Amino acid sequence: MNRKTFFVSGTVASALAAVTIAPGADAAPNTAPPYAPVLLRGQYKYDEMMRVLDVTATHKQLFLANPDLLDAPGVSATFLRMVSAWNAFEFSFEPAPARAHLAMAAVLISTPVVLALNDAMWAKYDIAKTLKVTDRSGALAVGNPTRKAWGSLDLSADPNDTNGIYHDYSSDALRARGAHFLVCHNAISGVSARFAQATGISHADVVNDWTANVLPGFIVIPAGAAGVQLAQERGWRLYPITD
Repeated sequence: MNRKTFFVSGTVASALAAVTIAPGADAAPNTAPPYAPVLLRGQYKYDEMMRVLDVTATHKQLFLANPDLLDAPGVSATFLRMVSAWNAFEFSFEPAPARAHLAMAAVLISTPVVLALNDAMWAKYDIAKTLKVTDRSGALAVGNPTRKAWGSLDLSADPNDTNGIYHDYSSDALRARGAHFLVCHNAISGVSARFAQATGISHADVVNDWTANVLPGFIVIPAGAAGVQLAQERGWRLYPITD
């Protein structure tokens, strides 16, 4: 799959660019400014965000999503790279018991913020059909196809067992290994604009709906770019997904 040009942004403008309606679509140009509320302290889980970012670990890797959703049917481009890097760090560098612990987190910006939403949101807003998201069989997804683990979450599995947790690219499997996910609220505001237009639901209501319905272990933060800055100031090593 050809990769799109990578950009780093927590702005609503970049999120909207990822969901621009194709030329010729039956939609009048929207000249109104996007609905992009600024989250204030007390309006999001600040303490949870800081517990993730302030984790005490020598090795901390942060992945930043790009606009691509999937690398293969039902496989998140971001989650796949997290798994691949984590496996190499855990199993390829040092044998047990010398393996060092790796703290792992991702910041979801742009279109991949939909991967943070529960199945109810995918059904209500017809996300799979609108974004042409398939499950692992190649069929149109029913619900969020990147969430549910594919098999056992046994951490004692052989790292080369292709049916084990170390070859499972779901967010459930990553969370079972200790990964955390931060979700850009600015991107939620931008990406959801397309779905507000399609459903006739007010943009403010869609933003509130999505913000309230992220998956367990996913933390909505005000801006992805600001989250990356906070993480880097605390020793996290950034892996921007460019390939």
